[in-house]
Amino acid sequence: MQRFLSIALALCLGLTLSLDANAKRFGGGKSSGSAPIHQTRQAAPASPTPGAAATAPGRAPAAASGASRWLGPLAGIAAGGLLASMFMGDGFQGMQLFDILIMGLIAFLVFRFIAARRRKQQADMAPAGHAPYQREVQQPVQQPTFGGGTAAPAPTINAPAWFNEASFLAAARSHFQTLQQHWDGNEMDKIAEFVTPQLLESLKRERASETEGFKSTYIDDLDVQLDGVDDRADMTIATLTFRGVAKTSRFEQGEAFSESWHMQRAQGENQPWLLAGIRQNG
Repeated sequence: MQRFLSIALALCLGLTLSLDANAKRFGGGKSSGSAPIHQTRQAAPASPTPGAAATAPGRAPAAASGASRWLGPLAGIAAGGLLASMFMGDGFQGMQLFDILIMGLIAFLVFRFIAARRRKQQADMAPAGHAPYQREVQQPVQQPTFGGGTAAPAPTINAPAWFNEASFLAAARSHFQTLQQHWDGNEMDKIAEFVTPQLLESLKRERASETEGFKSTYIDDLDVQLDGVDDRADMTIATLTFRGVAKTSRFEQGEAFSESWHMQRAQGENQPWLLAGIRQNG
């Protein structure tokens, strides 16, 4: 029984090494590409939600839980020490077929858990594989409100007749999650469908600097607002601001973020909106 428990513990700790405890948001949580041209509006404060990081005015967002940051390294040290002890102490001596079957069952159950969590994350995201932000259908536009209390200042809107704000914001929320999914999976070929070539090169360099392995990022309390639209002769430009809480697991407090996206769309029929730049706000 003691040998069985040691084997099970070694497998569980070893599998935690495949989880990137320091996984970052799409773009590495950094500013890159073309800066948004519209001023970020301050959304009215919303009611606090359980698990969200509370941030006071003028104070930096709460950092992620220290335990979650050190989980991967500590698990690696523990697993390495345990395996070394078992090898040095003949922990695997006399291993029978039943022991091997038990080890395989434990590994299967752990991987089933990881796969189920991954499928749940993907189910919350919109399907990819299509050009983002195609021309919106003309519909009556309703000015969205954010949070409670005093309404935020209205954005500067110089939009073409076909632009629909409600559809644009709904697509923005969906594609934010989709890009995060592709970032976790290091699927730069799919990200290329959503961004300009110049930004793509910057994103490739940033993603290459991160550790490989299974990455899982959860975005909670995601809010999106339109800061402005400018219709020009050669393209239409828009600024979007996203706010939320990023987590590497469901069990940590997470880290609040606010970032603005510079979106641009060439003039012409059925041209896609492309992300040209990201700016971190604060």
